[in-house]
Amino acid sequence: MTEPVLDHLLATMDVAVEAFAICEVRKGFQLVGGPSAAIEVHYVLSGTMHLMIPDQPLIVCGPGSVVLIPPGLAQTMAADDQPARDVSAAEHCTMTREGMMMFDATGGGVGGGGGDLRVVCGLIMASISGSFGLLDAVTRPIVEDLREVPIVRQGFALMLDEISAPTLGSRALIGALMKACVVMLLRRHFAGTGHDFGVLSSLRDPRLGKAVAAVLDKPAAPHSVASLACVAGMSRSAFAREFSQSLAMSPMAFVARTRLHHGAELLRSTKLPVKLIAASIGFASRSHFSRAFASAYGADPSRFRSEQAEGPSL
Repeated sequence: MTEPVLDHLLATMDVAVEAFAICEVRKGFQLVGGPSAAIEVHYVLSGTMHLMIPDQPLIVCGPGSVVLIPPGLAQTMAADDQPARDVSAAEHCTMTREGMMMFDATGGGVGGGGGDLRVVCGLIMASISGSFGLLDAVTRPIVEDLREVPIVRQGFALMLDEISAPTLGSRALIGALMKACVVMLLRRHFAGTGHDFGVLSSLRDPRLGKAVAAVLDKPAAPHSVASLACVAGMSRSAFAREFSQSLAMSPMAFVARTRLHHGAELLRSTKLPVKLIAASIGFASRSHFSRAFASAYGADPSRFRSEQAEGPSL
């Protein structure tokens, strides 16, 4: 049951790239950065990255490796295992003309070049209304060697090209490319031992998996706690308790998130009236939909649609 549900979760994950950076580090130096409020994705372009995170095992990975760092974790990046000099990321950062940040730990000044390690870093936000806690549940770094996966190598190259010469649709394209790379990372991770955290661990209970799949398959259906408990083959009280404990939200909160995600997709991809979209995803009125949508996405449906059509640049 876990695999079909995982497919649904990956399909509904919304990824937005907030910023891009290139990090250059020379052997003997280490780039010291504070915690970020966003998820960070590192892609090693060249050299060997030694990534140190408090209370976590040392991460050592080479070119083509992708590392996903959860929010709130401080990081220290080095090109070897014996760095002797700390370089503050905040004090050795500059902005390129293309709008990309450059972090330099080579001893030659910002933008001096000559790094033994080159890493491209993306700060991403995964929409809470789309990810359903999939990435929110990650509490430790995810590391995979994806050098043999062409779409990842080409994806980061295309993202850098788009940032260097942004045009209409660049933000949407960069987000889509980053999502593809993150999906490839998670696919490889879940093929191993990645089912051991968060929402996926909870869905090892096939009863909960059946209920989640029922909502994802037909979000506009008249779901209720009682009807979902019936699908799961559990009593109403036991289902509500187990669901809330496992997914950190009530069954009906999950239903609402699913409906809002579908609403966002319809707003992006169609010109259907907001009232019709609201009805098609199971909301009783446009006003109810608008209030719930604004609370989740930070903008009412009309404004959200307008902003998506404008495609603001990074």
